[in-house]
Amino acid sequence: MQTPHPSPAGGGTKEGGTLEKRMDLNKLFENIQPGEMTTIAGVGVREGIPAKEADAGWPLGILRWNKTGELLINDYHMHIVWRIDHDGILHRFAGTGVPGYSGDGGPAIDAEFRSPHDIAQDVHGNIVINDISNFVYRRIDAETGIIETIIGSGKLGRGGHGGPATEAEMDTHCGVAIADNGHIYVSSEWTNNISRVDAETGIIELFAGYEARHHPSEMGDSRPYIGQGLSLGGYSGDGGPKEAAGFYHPEHLAFGPDGDLYVCDNSNDRIRKIDMETGIVTTVLGNGQRASNGDGGPATEASTLMPDAICVDVHGNLYVGEKYGFRVRRVDAETGIVTTVAGTGVPGMGEEGVKATETEVNSVEVGVWADPDGTVFYSDCGGRTRRIDAETGIVTTVLGGTTNHDGEVATNAFLGGPDGMSVGPDGQIYIADIWNQRIRAIDPSTGVIRTVAGNGARAYGGDGGPATEAYLGNPNDVSVDAEGTLVIADTRHGHVRRVDSDGIIHNVAGAAFQWDKGDGGPALNANLVAVSSVAHDADGNIYIGDTDVGRIRKIDAQTGIIDTVAGTGLPGNSGDGGPATEAQIGGVSSITFDEAGNMYFVDHNFHVIRRIDTDDIITTIVGSGEQGFSPDGTQATEAKLDTPHGVAVSPDGTVYFTDSDNHLVRRVAPNGTLETVAGSEGPYAENGLNTPYGITFYGEDILLISEQFGHRIRALKLE
Repeated sequence: MQTPHPSPAGGGTKEGGTLEKRMDLNKLFENIQPGEMTTIAGVGVREGIPAKEADAGWPLGILRWNKTGELLINDYHMHIVWRIDHDGILHRFAGTGVPGYSGDGGPAIDAEFRSPHDIAQDVHGNIVINDISNFVYRRIDAETGIIETIIGSGKLGRGGHGGPATEAEMDTHCGVAIADNGHIYVSSEWTNNISRVDAETGIIELFAGYEARHHPSEMGDSRPYIGQGLSLGGYSGDGGPKEAAGFYHPEHLAFGPDGDLYVCDNSNDRIRKIDMETGIVTTVLGNGQRASNGDGGPATEASTLMPDAICVDVHGNLYVGEKYGFRVRRVDAETGIVTTVAGTGVPGMGEEGVKATETEVNSVEVGVWADPDGTVFYSDCGGRTRRIDAETGIVTTVLGGTTNHDGEVATNAFLGGPDGMSVGPDGQIYIADIWNQRIRAIDPSTGVIRTVAGNGARAYGGDGGPATEAYLGNPNDVSVDAEGTLVIADTRHGHVRRVDSDGIIHNVAGAAFQWDKGDGGPALNANLVAVSSVAHDADGNIYIGDTDVGRIRKIDAQTGIIDTVAGTGLPGNSGDGGPATEAQIGGVSSITFDEAGNMYFVDHNFHVIRRIDTDDIITTIVGSGEQGFSPDGTQATEAKLDTPHGVAVSPDGTVYFTDSDNHLVRRVAPNGTLETVAGSEGPYAENGLNTPYGITFYGEDILLISEQFGHRIRALKLE
């Protein structure tokens, strides 16, 4: 996010002297020469160091590799599969760290992934990875390290049963488990069923749950459906055959030592078991109540809150990670009694070296693993994988740093997918540190970083108290007004939060129910869905990009009333030359203004950048609407872009933007053509970028760029 006033680009002033004078004291940029780019925050991706000192993005799936005894961990946000050796040193096992889909037929370490999610192994040590955002499953050969796609065509869909698995169109299939006979089982959270891939034939078949229906006209019985191809989730079928069972977002799978298949029936708040001999489905944990309680009693009478990770140890004990119960729980194989082994039920960045049951746990997603001796590993979704000692119950971190590096120079800090940035009236640089669930600030005179909002845990709470003790949910953007007041896009929760000069946080927009209502009334009563961007204009009004419903909304600085200023509420790409409120727009990932008051925004869903002038007329200024790549010299309005994300306007009115999935920063030249200024195709090719997202100006000639998957903030001095 860039604000024209009072940011440096707008020449803002504040008591204590002009910004220009204060910038003379700035040590952060003093050695950058025109045409050079340097890192001012973030350590990027590191390996070859102790894993407990390394920074991880979002570690999820975990297993102990039966070939070597080392830990393998999927890092969803770094697009890497990590290997932790017996000395605790971190290595890349697969993936380059650049998101993409490539490398089949070659070494897995050179392949590109897009959000590796769950992980499984067969009896020979071959690894299968759910490459979830590529809609495929990939296998790494235990002996050769060669990777290949074994399930999925790479296209999003809900078909394929009865045909080759490699030709199946997959949806967001989540879980994967491999039987001793080599058959592979995958779960689908949207079609609400489980599929099996035959080890011999490679044919994919429906295994459990209902078949998805593509149209109501195809319904030949009373099975539930949704017209676009989903099988409607539900709870049914206990005590009966798996083909007649209803599941609701079956997330993850695990085989027990008895050969039976266990299912995280996430939105039914249950763990269910499929007897592989009889096909009968039963519940083994959970009574269906949306809570987390019942420790010390029978597991079937207890509540489990959105179970999202599962493991069965060699003794038959069941371990479950709760996404919103903020616990790891265990069901004893002999007694069926459930107990908590980690977490208090309160989300937080748990302490190191204490009893696991006495410290906080974040959302436990996808990853839980139990060794034969009772040692337990779990994904603590604050960027860590943690270990519970079997003898003492003490918890320690095995992957992910144990400090956020506040109070140190910013180049020591790990940034977790940084996105929007804003420059305050005093020159402070504010960063939306998404996966660290924080807003960070860099003092340009010292280069030191600190946290100004967020406690590191992903949840909602803390309004009326210190911002640094509050919870945030994947904050995508931040903006600063002329008084130094912050507003934050609390994206996951559909809220806009404000941090006053005294450090207290408040909600300023968004009600409990996340949907598209509230225009003409107080912003506090309005319903927002996915707040992906925020900005201030010169008068202090707040603008909100509500991505999922295709709107930009404005909160009046004087009255607090919210109204739509762009979009109809039906996402699309239309309306050029007419009123912005009658135009269809899509995913608004960045909003900014020029000095004349014209608004610019990025629509990443439709790969365009659009402008709304002061008469509220909307125009596309960059992008044809077609996803792809166009070389420099292409007319901006005819160019193909690939998921652009950020936009900034220089003091002279030049438009700069991030062509994110092309890994470029580009601008519109005076003749209306594209020109690359940073990235692999530009004059600074030696300074490659890994998915540039946010972009803003510091002064007239310093361009700040956030690298979403490079986990850094770069500063480019324009020539």
